[in-house]
Amino acid sequence: MTKWLWMGKYLIVIVVALVLGSVLGDLEPFRSATVGHSRLSAGALVQFIAQGGALALLWLLGWRNSVQLRGNGGRTRHLSMASFALVSLIVIASFYGVLLRFLSPFLAPDVKVYLDWAFIAAIFGAAAWLLWALFVHSEAFLMALGRNSGSAASKGSRETA
Repeated sequence: MTKWLWMGKYLIVIVVALVLGSVLGDLEPFRSATVGHSRLSAGALVQFIAQGGALALLWLLGWRNSVQLRGNGGRTRHLSMASFALVSLIVIASFYGVLLRFLSPFLAPDVKVYLDWAFIAAIFGAAAWLLWALFVHSEAFLMALGRNSGSAASKGSRETA
């Protein structure tokens, strides 16, 4: 159990970064100040840094989780690639919204189309990676589910006897 306590540190820092970014970004000095001659407010910059940092930490959490699952061996090693692919898909899809909010004052409408398609391709690639990881390790998943359901059924029959 102590091998998994490191996840709490990541989760606490992610939540604190999101809360602080939201609170600081909504303060009047940050909302009224602009960065350079652009239409970008300092509050939007603070929120972008906080949300981007939280997503980076979430991706690192997924990577470290994958490494630990692979290192544990046994049935959990088959979950490592699929869990990292799932976290990557979530991070890529979420980063699109974060980046779009930050870049919207600067983007011309014809450039936004290219950004949209770049993220569509990245999300599609991450989803394909997740499906491939689930397909490759599907037998291990089914065997793990069969063992767990079999052990639960035998445990239930022993209790009724």
